[in-house]
Amino acid sequence: MNKITVSKVLREFEELLPGDQFVRIHKSSIINLNHLKEYNSKNGLQVFLKNGESINISRRRASDFFEKIKLFTKTNSDH
Repeated sequence: MNKITVSKVLREFEELLPGDQFVRIHKSSIINLNHLKEYNSKNGLQVFLKNGESINISRRRASDFFEKIKLFTKTNSDH
C-alpha cells in the first residue's frame, strides 16, 4: 500500500468524501466500503479489506460503522 502525506486533517477528507460510501472507523482511518471484505469482533472490532489489510475499529466509532454497513448493504442489494 502506498502512503501519502497530506497537510489536511482527516476530518476535512471525511467531509469531502461521500458519506454513503466512506466511513471513519478510527481516529486515523477512513475506509471505502466498496473495498471491505469482512469484519469481526473476535479480538476487538476489526475490518479486513480486499487488499489484505486489517484495521481496528475504535469502540467510539463502532455504532456509526454498523449503521453505515446496514445502509450500504441495503443500498447495494437494491441494485
